[in-house]
Amino acid sequence: MTRQLPDLLAVDVGTSSLKAVLYGEDGVVLGSSTRHYSYRAEQPGWAEANPQDWWAAFEAAVGDLHASDFALDRLRAVAFTGQMHTAVLLDEDGQPLDPTILWLDRRAAAETLELTAALKLPPFQLNSTYTLPKLVWLKRNRPDVVSRVRKILWPKDYLRFRLTGDICTDLTEPGGAALLDWKHRTWASERLAQTGLPASVLPPIRKSTDVIGSPRREVAQRLGLAPDAAVVVGVGDVAALISGAPPKPGRVTCSLGSSSMVFAALSDDQQPNDPAQRLYIYPLLEPYRLFGGVSSTTGASLVWAFENLARGPAGRDFAQAMSEATAVEPGADGLCYIPYLAGERSPYWNDELRAGFYGLRLSHDWRHQLRAVMEGVAFSLRHLLDIYEELGVPVGELALAGGGTKTPGFCQLIADVCEKDVAIYTEEETVTRVLYALCRSALDQGDFAASLLTTFPQPEIIRCQPDSGAAYRRGYERYRRFADFAVQEALRAQG
Repeated sequence: MTRQLPDLLAVDVGTSSLKAVLYGEDGVVLGSSTRHYSYRAEQPGWAEANPQDWWAAFEAAVGDLHASDFALDRLRAVAFTGQMHTAVLLDEDGQPLDPTILWLDRRAAAETLELTAALKLPPFQLNSTYTLPKLVWLKRNRPDVVSRVRKILWPKDYLRFRLTGDICTDLTEPGGAALLDWKHRTWASERLAQTGLPASVLPPIRKSTDVIGSPRREVAQRLGLAPDAAVVVGVGDVAALISGAPPKPGRVTCSLGSSSMVFAALSDDQQPNDPAQRLYIYPLLEPYRLFGGVSSTTGASLVWAFENLARGPAGRDFAQAMSEATAVEPGADGLCYIPYLAGERSPYWNDELRAGFYGLRLSHDWRHQLRAVMEGVAFSLRHLLDIYEELGVPVGELALAGGGTKTPGFCQLIADVCEKDVAIYTEEETVTRVLYALCRSALDQGDFAASLLTTFPQPEIIRCQPDSGAAYRRGYERYRRFADFAVQEALRAQG
């Protein structure tokens, strides 16, 4: 068998799995490997990871690609992306300190409220998923850990450090840590006074396209990687904002994962201002200015509903359950679901929001409940689209991407709820295409934006079916009323 010659290796270290993707010089995916791992949840609302699991998954994925006869010793570049907000705390020997608190951990809700009052930051720059409040929690509850911290990295940076020995990060990570001075694009190191840590724990900030060197010789030999491959700084998985569809004014892209990022590229003359800060401008993925927000538990709601309501003793699988649920008539027979299983970010920015059903009757079964969950997630997206229109950012096209696009019937349901045709440019492979474009730019082989465009195929178009519009409009009105009620209850609970 002839060994296949990939051009670059793009690695995405996620919350529960790592994916290694090989690209050819022309932007075509040649092969990939996914390795799964778990995280700890020792108390309600807690979530902790072991960074060693990420590295073991990386080594295993590289081994899988070797077994598929790819010539990894001929790679030209390697780059990493991955989950953000999850701080990896290194001791003086470069070893990760326990605990590594994941982004989805909500133990620092009280610290978040205190920091918000003290720092007066907008919610998209500081919420309980971010790093800073978790560091404050550690100072108060695990000072023994804080006293041993010498450097802070984030998941993609930790893997790059293990590969090269170089310590650095890119601009997106400080932005997702509540440690960035957004105006000057530098560390807001004075905020570390809240944590008891010195500014020296913060790594240098480099451009995403910077080449920081090559793999360490012993690592390259052990993993069979090209010893002279250029290792590029990379970017956080906020790259999904531009990787689900070609960025274009008027096109809103929703990346359907455990949470959903919903953003649109702005034209030069668009300057939307939302005094309520429901949506925000994100400027850290140049050359684009992006406008949108993040829903916390969209895909996570579907998985939760399947595991707890739909799997049942028959052991039906996820796709089968979703197919049966979509056979229920639109409107779920009057059942409404609010998808706030872990609070909500856009448009409410409130950790105390809770999910729930309203309208349950004896005639309802798991199919109605699962259908209501799917509709509730779609309603949450429509709510954001309505805010775009309210703020003078017309939505001409809705693009969907990510793992949720493979859920049977879900994309059609979203098209009908939002009353817009849906374009799917890509399903599963999204974030790593940005790494491909970064590497092309780093190697002086092409413009970043132009290289990114070459990775998108022609889209699949799902047409909105107007027949179900009336039922969904009634359901959406109920959703908005119950969502407003949930917000008021959360505010009362917060005093």
